[in-house]
Amino acid sequence: MSEAKPDSSDLHREKEQFVQLLVGEQLSLINYITMLLADPHAANNVLQETNLVLWRKAKEFQLGTSFSAWAQKVAYWQVQAYVRNRVRDRHVFSKELIDQLANRANDEPDDTAVHVTLRHCLKNTSKTNLDLLRRRYEDGLSIAALAKRTGKSISAVKVRLMRIRQALLQCIEQNMSEAEST
Repeated sequence: MSEAKPDSSDLHREKEQFVQLLVGEQLSLINYITMLLADPHAANNVLQETNLVLWRKAKEFQLGTSFSAWAQKVAYWQVQAYVRNRVRDRHVFSKELIDQLANRANDEPDDTAVHVTLRHCLKNTSKTNLDLLRRRYEDGLSIAALAKRTGKSISAVKVRLMRIRQALLQCIEQNMSEAEST
């Protein structure tokens, strides 16, 4: 964290600053990782790994530089490692898609408009679809649990969720492009 040999009070102060930065970044990191993986459970695991790596590399971080950018880069590489380790699982995004999402996130620093548009699009989503989304993403139910609750097959639930996400993405993109052209 610093180049000169600091005394113990300086080290303690630097550690405290680092912890404050790390804690303050948790919401942004989990949102970023969840956006890249689209799986809240996997995102929580990757966040924990990211936190471990950040802690181990704390001495490499230079106070006064962008902690957020540094932490996000570490998170990106942890997502890549997760995907590499889970490549056989068809439900993990490809490296290319994660790169696209990461680039899109970096290109759109103000995501407030996207969130407003998402809320608008969710208002136009059927109650049944909203319920399925809430159970999956807010309650964190697995696909298998959703299938059991709805009496549908696992593949039917996967397809349904994929179609809902695609419809929401299309709605968001359409509304955002309309907003940009006006």
